[in-house]
Amino acid sequence: MDVVEGESETFAAAGGSCGNVMALLSFMGWHTQPVARLGADNAGSFVKNAFEKLGVDTSHIVCAAGVQTPIVIQRFVESSSGERTHRFSLTCPDCGAWLPRYRPTTIKHASEVIEKARVPNAFFFDRVSPCALKLSQWAREMGSLIVFEPSSIGDERQFQKAVDTAHILKYSHDRLGHLPDLAKVSGPKIVVETHGADGLFVRWRYRWSKLPAIKAKRIVDAAGSGDWCTAALIHAIGEGGSMALESLSKSRLDYGLRLGQALAAINCGFEGARGTMERFGLDRINAMLSASNEDMLSLERLATTPETVAPKSLCHSCGDALPADKPSLNGNMKDSAV
Repeated sequence: MDVVEGESETFAAAGGSCGNVMALLSFMGWHTQPVARLGADNAGSFVKNAFEKLGVDTSHIVCAAGVQTPIVIQRFVESSSGERTHRFSLTCPDCGAWLPRYRPTTIKHASEVIEKARVPNAFFFDRVSPCALKLSQWAREMGSLIVFEPSSIGDERQFQKAVDTAHILKYSHDRLGHLPDLAKVSGPKIVVETHGADGLFVRWRYRWSKLPAIKAKRIVDAAGSGDWCTAALIHAIGEGGSMALESLSKSRLDYGLRLGQALAAINCGFEGARGTMERFGLDRINAMLSASNEDMLSLERLATTPETVAPKSLCHSCGDALPADKPSLNGNMKDSAV
């Protein structure tokens, strides 16, 4: 659960990179099924209910006793250059205690998912664990497109297995750009290295090219920009599974990435990782993206409508009361799963 301390008020949202990609793809019309372990607590109920209202299939989310649902606080600060930027906090603002952290799900859960789930067109993961590796290897063997977007390494052996399993490797230069060998890996067919406001580099058929950033006309919150880019890329090329890579053209790949960059730039104008989704219908977003030039990014300032009222308590040390979520827009469902 993300808690965003916004400019005018604080609000909560079901978040995390994987959660955002699931919600965004559902918004774009996909049938998405996250595999996760949350706590049997109010925060866990909040996250699960929020995803259900976004059209996400939560049948593979387990709320386990003895586990606490992870919570992250997002605050805004002014950078040295005077720009508004965000910071994440993992401590309770009321009592200072550490907030619950991410807990991977189990191998047993992965086996149950493999027995029950239909084969997905695409499988996305951003954290390495034995469960994630088991599911990604199964999905790859069954013909799924595997997308891995790490933010850190963790266990080096497991990390290498994850890279070898992936068809698409996407990472931020700020986080993993210090690893020169990552840009040279031979397993993934596509490698994307993002550079924030400087655009991104993409490796296709072992040749690198650059896509400059689409400038955001209004920057309120850049959180979640990378998730929009990832979701758009999967949306553009992932429907045919890994077989789609055989007929994939460079122009189609670039289209998916440019679509993601445009959506990310639009989303920078709103608070929250999925602010654009909460305030615009898919038809209006498509209309903006079909504009003939970058004037499509000149958005009027809208009243910020939070996803929920802020919770009064965030950790088990202070209490565990959370409000109900509000419904959000959904697109039409495609017969595909992530």
